[in-house]
Amino acid sequence: MKSVKGISPLIATVLLIAFVIAAAGILSNFVLPFTRERASEVSTTGTQNIKCSFANIFVKEAKWNSTTTTLSLTIENNGRESLKNFRASVLRTNNTVTNVLLAPLTAELLPGSIDTLSNATHIGTCSDISSVVTFADTCPNDARDEVKKAAIQSCS
Repeated sequence: MKSVKGISPLIATVLLIAFVIAAAGILSNFVLPFTRERASEVSTTGTQNIKCSFANIFVKEAKWNSTTTTLSLTIENNGRESLKNFRASVLRTNNTVTNVLLAPLTAELLPGSIDTLSNATHIGTCSDISSVVTFADTCPNDARDEVKKAAIQSCS
């Protein structure tokens, strides 16, 4: 019988360690950029969420103009953040929603300021409005207020 010798345990250990180091190096080229990108996204989102937690608006007055089919909303920024890009979601009695921009489109409400904004696009008649939710794009989940139809002046 012929004797077959394998590689020595020392060489096998060195090869195994070299393989693990090479695999770790290859994987790190994919994992590290991915991790950095996700960390940056989390940081940006966290900063925005903290900033928006101090945002708030209050609709002081809502008026309907049947001649121009315009809804005018007097909005107060009673939060601590500047807000802009205001929109309204008009909820109808048939459970449909009409989303509209509020003009002036360049309006920016500084903390403590009040401005009157109107729908920039046609929203139909007032008779089938259930409520209007107003919000700022800068913090849409925190800077929002809802007005029920009963609180809209001249809307019957």
